[in-house]
Amino acid sequence: MPRKTLKTSSSFKQGFGWAPVYVATTLIGLLVAGAILYFVEQRNRTQHEAEMRSKLQYELNEAALDLSLIFQRNADTIRAVSALISIEPDISFERFSEFSQKIFVEHNDFVQISAAPDLVVDRVYPTNQSDGLLGLDYRAPGNDELMAHVTRARKAQSVLFAGPVDLENGDKGVVAHNVVYLDNADSDPVFWGLVNLVIDYQEALHVLGLDEAPYRLAIRGKDARGSHGAIFWGDRSAFAADPVFATVNLPVGSWVMAAAPVGGWQNYSASITRFYAVVGATTLVVILLLSAATRLIQMRIRAVAQMSSAINSIEDGFAYYNSDDRLVACNDKYRDYHGGASKLFTTGTRFEDILRSGVSRGHYAEAIGQEEEWLQTRLAQHRASEGAIDQKLDDGRWVRMSESRTPDGGTVGFLVDITELMNAKEEAEHANLAKSEFLDVMSHELRTPLTVVLGGTPFLVKPELLPATQKVTARLASMGDDGAPLAKEVDTMLASYKSLAGKVERSARSLLTLINEVLDYSKIEAGRMKLSREMSYCDEIIDDVIEEYRAKAAEKGLTIEGDAPELAIYADEPRVRQVLENLVSNAIKFTEVGSVKVQAQTFGDFARFRVIDTGIGIPEDRVDGIFEKFSQANTSDRRRAGGTGLGLAISKKFVEMHGGTVGVTSRVGEGSEFSFTIPKHVVQESRAIPEQRAKPAA
Repeated sequence: MPRKTLKTSSSFKQGFGWAPVYVATTLIGLLVAGAILYFVEQRNRTQHEAEMRSKLQYELNEAALDLSLIFQRNADTIRAVSALISIEPDISFERFSEFSQKIFVEHNDFVQISAAPDLVVDRVYPTNQSDGLLGLDYRAPGNDELMAHVTRARKAQSVLFAGPVDLENGDKGVVAHNVVYLDNADSDPVFWGLVNLVIDYQEALHVLGLDEAPYRLAIRGKDARGSHGAIFWGDRSAFAADPVFATVNLPVGSWVMAAAPVGGWQNYSASITRFYAVVGATTLVVILLLSAATRLIQMRIRAVAQMSSAINSIEDGFAYYNSDDRLVACNDKYRDYHGGASKLFTTGTRFEDILRSGVSRGHYAEAIGQEEEWLQTRLAQHRASEGAIDQKLDDGRWVRMSESRTPDGGTVGFLVDITELMNAKEEAEHANLAKSEFLDVMSHELRTPLTVVLGGTPFLVKPELLPATQKVTARLASMGDDGAPLAKEVDTMLASYKSLAGKVERSARSLLTLINEVLDYSKIEAGRMKLSREMSYCDEIIDDVIEEYRAKAAEKGLTIEGDAPELAIYADEPRVRQVLENLVSNAIKFTEVGSVKVQAQTFGDFARFRVIDTGIGIPEDRVDGIFEKFSQANTSDRRRAGGTGLGLAISKKFVEMHGGTVGVTSRVGEGSEFSFTIPKHVVQESRAIPEQRAKPAA
């Protein structure tokens, strides 16, 4: 029995002993493979839907952007018509039709354009579509909806797209409304009326191919009310099919586009599942027969190929060097930028060898004539791997090299072509130089006649000082009562001369100030403004400025006063005086009641000047940009007070050139405080005999 049992056991092992193991292993493998394939399928379904959504979202965003651009261009067109009318408010019907015809030639989607002065339509193009529209009064009973559109357009101060509405030919269109105002020098702009442009929006959708889109598509937002508006185009069911959305931005309001696949998001072929099952069963057997070494080799080859493909797909030059500074990998762009032979760009080549090869062939324009010095500098920069380096190549291209260290001591480098950027920079520098030269010439040409004007205006302002006037006056006086009427006429004439001459003198001085401001700012931007520093005293500067502006303040009924200690500063006194004059002049301009105070005080190593007024103040949202060029508290300030808007910007530049800072605090309706700091003089000298000290240049 024991022998028989042993024989049976041995036979089982030889014939069937391992079969259950193989079967169990195979079944387990199949179950595992089936589970993996099931999860893969579910993942693919999810990924498939995500890809569908992503692709559809991208296409919808593109369509929405294109549609937005079309209607922005249409808005620009109606603005152009409105601008024409604002210039020619009494434009003739022929002129209106001629201008409209030119517009219609360029836009296939335009249907009709009309103008409604005082909200009554009196001009329509094309004329064959004017029936029923001419004479339309927006304010008439029954036109409440049209009037509501006008109200929205006036409130928004922009083009309003209303509709869609039914057109005469049975189609649908949208109506662009734009309100026209006429400039009024004495008050706010005057309301003129309305310009309307009827647009066949379906033509725009057709041009974009949206009416033939291979998915369910719909648009809502009637009267530009976005998601709150009604659906007016497309397959209405799209909004109920878990769609993707995109917004069509209009000058006022928006439209919302919705899109969904025709067959739904779960349109995933079931044959994929059967394919996975067949492939899984087959590959399981193959996987059991593959050796680990072959698998590892395949994985390595695949990884290397993917890495090589990924590197070469980078638009910029890329390279990676190991801790020994030997090349590990690079792409074709990197080879091209270094201009080396292909044999140099193999794994293990030193960075220095690649660099020396390029230097020897004159590939680096900056290295020519100083090859070894340039090479050592470039190697030091490479080892430091900090920041970016701009380098010119022998073919005229510019590249920016950016290198950084990896945790294991290697170096990753990127090379970006910046040729266009450098060319643009060079052109900008040439343009800036030309601008500065032009301003230098123009300042001389403008100042010469202004000097002549200002030299003669004092005699015109006081014509009674002229010998000829005195002679006439004496002759009339000698005539007694007979010359009295004529003397009265002469006095009237002289008074007229004085008034006109005063206006000429003020305008000429204002023009000279504007020219000086533009020239100063141009010199500052070009870096040609130099400071001439010397010791000056704050109290003297403040006293001189107050004395200069005392009469101007008195004209407005304002008080102006100063307060400053005997504090010495090290500065360019004319420029400090110019800064203080700008601030005091602005304070007087924008103060109607109250006072202007000018102070100076010690502020650490600086002297701080303060100009405090009780004027109109500056809105909080404009304070941060008040020192920017061409900036004023609001657009009406420049019209009311004049000026280029450069005064504060120039003042800020002068203060910063001294190493100081500027600041402002303000409350609307209560006043403003402007301040700036100037470095103090190292030694504060006392003025024992002030009269012996020369006055600074004005």
